[in-house]
This record gives sequence, structure tokens and C-alpha cells, in this order.
Amino acid sequence: MDNIINIFNSRKALTVYLMASYPNKELFYTIIDLMERSGVDILELGIPVEEPYLDGKVISDANKTVLDEGFSKETLIEILDYIKKNCNNMKVILMTYKAGVEKYDLLALKPYYDALLCADFLYKVDNANLIQLYNETMLEEEIVERLRYNNGFAYVMSGAGKTGGTGEMPKNYIKTMEVIKKHSKLPIQIGFGISTVKNALEVLENHAEGIIIGSEFIRKVNSGDDYDIVQFLKDFRVALDSV
Repeated sequence: MDNIINIFNSRKALTVYLMASYPNKELFYTIIDLMERSGVDILELGIPVEEPYLDGKVISDANKTVLDEGFSKETLIEILDYIKKNCNNMKVILMTYKAGVEKYDLLALKPYYDALLCADFLYKVDNANLIQLYNETMLEEEIVERLRYNNGFAYVMSGAGKTGGTGEMPKNYIKTMEVIKKHSKLPIQIGFGISTVKNALEVLENHAEGIIIGSEFIRKVNSGDDYDIVQFLKDFRVALDSV
């Protein structure tokens, strides 16, 4: 977990979401390799569940595709083992829901990944390397409670709602960041709705330590063009390194 924190000591972090085994088991590994070579610092690896209710259509459709093809704990271990052996520069955070944590016994797989993000349940486990979600609807007391069980970085939603937004970024995250910084020295990354370099630079100007891209990256994956995927990632990498 210290390695995740160390990323923020040297540069603004680029975290990118990809659903495990998406768009299929073979192409998934190709895309992982492209991410590693394009300067992605942290892979937010989506673990499929039956009801991903925080996710918008793009990620929900990816979730369904993986479940329909078949996904198991053994498949996940195979993926994590591959990343551990072949991606020396990219840390791995598992993103799922309580149903996914339980179905795939994720707390028992700690040696395979760097941190775990559960979107709908606050696990109070001191040694589990947890990432927590925050948004402007939370009371300060709730934020403080979550910070007690948060390692690596704080994941702040740009605004309460589902993933996949495009266009103008909400500004609600600024207030949330202020509360977190009042109580913690954890780096803060902003996610939900970051679809352009302009969005990314805006949140960095507001003193975030990194950005998280999800739905827009899945859209690039859906295009089926490796060049577009690499160029998309490199554009963000260059922008982050310029700040």
C-alpha cells in the first residue's frame, strides 16, 4: 500500500477503470499491456456483480457482457497473477460491491492486489488496504469515519450520481475535498465524469492529486482501435505530467 502513496510523491496519478475480462478474455490482456506501456499508474479493476447500481449504462453493459461470458474466482486469480508478473509499473485496485466481495472472497485474495474499493458497504477492517468513496451528500462525521478505514488515496466523486457523465464537470467535489483535507493527509483523486483532458486539468487546478477515468475509457475500448486507446491514455499522461 505504501507503493500507491509513493506514486503521488513523484507525479499526479492516472487511474483508469477496466472491467475484468472485458471486452473478452483475450482482448483484455492486450488492453492491460497497452495501459501499462501508456503510463497508467493504477488500474481500477472492475469485478462484475448482478446489480452494479452506481454505474451508468457504459459500465453496466460491460459488467453484463462479462457475466454473460462467465466469470469466476479462478478467472480473477489468473488475471491478477498475470498483472503481477507482467505489469511492474501499475498498481491494482479491485472495484466492486459487497456482493462481489463475498462472491469472489476478495478479502482472502489480498496478496494479489494493492487495494480494495467496495462501492456500497463500509468495511471496517484495519489491515485490508481499503479505498473509500466520498461525495458531497456525506456528513462530515461520515467522512471522518470512512477516513479511519482508508489507505492509499481518497476517491472523491465529482458529484453524487452514476458513472459515465460527459460534458461540464460538477464542482461539488471541491467542498468534499476541503473536508477530507481538514482531517487527513491522504492524496485525493477525482472520478465520475472525467472524459476530457480539460476535465482533468480542471480538477488538478483545484488541488486534486490525481484523476480516475472510467466510462470514457470503456468507450475507447469499445471502438476496437488500439491506436485510439494508446493515444487517449498518452494525452492524459502528458497533461498530468505538465502540471
